[in-house]
Amino acid sequence: MKYPGLLEHDVARVEESRKLNLVVGGIVLDVIRTCLGPRGMDKIYIDVLGDDTCTKHGGAFLRKVDLKLPAAKAIIEGVNAVDTHVGDGTISAAILIGMLLKKSEELMKIGITPPTIIRGYEKSLEFALDILDEIKRKEDITNKEIMHRLATSCLAGKAITSLVPEEIDIASIIVDAVCSITNFQKKEIDVDDIKVEEKAGNANGIQLISGTVIDKTIDSSAMPRSIENARILLLNEPLEMMRTKTDEQIQINLPEQMALFLDQEKFDIRAKIKKIINSGANVVISRKGINDIAREYLAKAGIISIRRAKMNDLLWLEKSTGAKICKSLDDISEEELGSAKKVYEKNIGGDKMLFVEECRNAKSITILLRCNSKRYLDEFHRDVLNAVYVLRNFIENPFVVRGAGSTEAIIANRIRKQSTTVEGREQIVIEKFADAVEEIPITLAKNVGMDPLDTLTQLRSKYANSPKNVLKWYGIDSEKRKVSEISPDQIIEPVVVKEQVIKTGIEVTNMILNVNDIFMRDEIDNTHCHIDGTVHAHHDGGTAHNHFEQEGLEQRQMHHYY
Repeated sequence: MKYPGLLEHDVARVEESRKLNLVVGGIVLDVIRTCLGPRGMDKIYIDVLGDDTCTKHGGAFLRKVDLKLPAAKAIIEGVNAVDTHVGDGTISAAILIGMLLKKSEELMKIGITPPTIIRGYEKSLEFALDILDEIKRKEDITNKEIMHRLATSCLAGKAITSLVPEEIDIASIIVDAVCSITNFQKKEIDVDDIKVEEKAGNANGIQLISGTVIDKTIDSSAMPRSIENARILLLNEPLEMMRTKTDEQIQINLPEQMALFLDQEKFDIRAKIKKIINSGANVVISRKGINDIAREYLAKAGIISIRRAKMNDLLWLEKSTGAKICKSLDDISEEELGSAKKVYEKNIGGDKMLFVEECRNAKSITILLRCNSKRYLDEFHRDVLNAVYVLRNFIENPFVVRGAGSTEAIIANRIRKQSTTVEGREQIVIEKFADAVEEIPITLAKNVGMDPLDTLTQLRSKYANSPKNVLKWYGIDSEKRKVSEISPDQIIEPVVVKEQVIKTGIEVTNMILNVNDIFMRDEIDNTHCHIDGTVHAHHDGGTAHNHFEQEGLEQRQMHHYY
């Protein structure tokens, strides 16, 4: 609706903006809910260039979708916050936000105001966190069996478990990788210490390397292809003549002067190589260039060299080999050299890669992922990071709850009972929150082919008939497709993930409910700027605008459209 005289002519007020925001939550819910659980479906997003992304990762898919409405962006930001902090539970967060907004719309239709709904949701959050504190169980962070169960629960139904052969236990690979870089005494782990390298090929080639893999080939065929007991030097300076930053010229008048110039260049390179040889290094990895002369001298000395390596690779090599990036070739200290039992070149997926393996006290390791399809390699990468983040959450906060929707069912059941202690209309809001949380196990059941209404009645009946003062975990058994008790040997999840999902769901929902008006400026496609920096737009396409001066064609300014 336009307001002449009050707002500018291209600014309008969106009617029923709060209703529009609530509808957006339902749309996001309908789009993402089919991805939940071990039987969840994948989504494909195709961008403007035709590149497709195939994933069932809620955060990855929603980040790809370009949604313009502020409420939709708020939901995506909330899902991203869950992904950033705990690395899992993105689909559950999107479902919870969508259901809370849907329940809010129902509450507003019966006359409950948004402030009352917000207060009811805040009380529900307090109840839910208290319930999680009561039912969570502490485990030993050094117990690899628990960690393996957590990784298996996280990867259930993901592409990496369905496409990788059964003889490769990807969960064990991830657990071993996490254990090798974790300081269990201080409960410290840096996820960035795990390098995930991708290469096209057979999934049977997935492996864990106790060291670093670099997607580079050895510089010269004259160099050895493998070195035992390697001494590694990391460089951040070139082994070649560099152009100066300022304009410098060398004037050569005679052929003899040209020969002298080339001899001096060889002398300078030879002096640098001699210092490398004297340091005892037999593997040189440089971020900068290494010219033909330097490679020839290194090959004669039996030294392997890699040029133009990525800075991240040097940082990983520092952690895995114990080396430090050399500050100056004039003074190479013993502390700057790293060590590895074996450095060799290997053909992987048609390309040669350098393996730096069996490093002593390696603080960085590499997981090499293999798959025939690039789109699934990206999905494998996301799946591995999800499992790594789940294990990190467990190490930093060693409390777990059972999965398969049983935790949400317990929260819904107990909150529904606690709602009777709250007076006023907030009691109805808390009951609606319980219904929203209950949607997660219902969605799990629906995705495995169970009837959602029958599942809901069975689930509530199980908890209603369970003995008092005895904690029962009833959830969705995806294999048998029925409601049954979930044992601790089946599916467990870190309690941190559940807490983050509920907190984010309440925060995003309340933020959207607080918005009651949207003012929107009309979009104009023919915005442009002049060479003098003036930026403006025209509703008429610029036909009535005199873009140029009247002195003639030669003096007309450039006109850029974007």
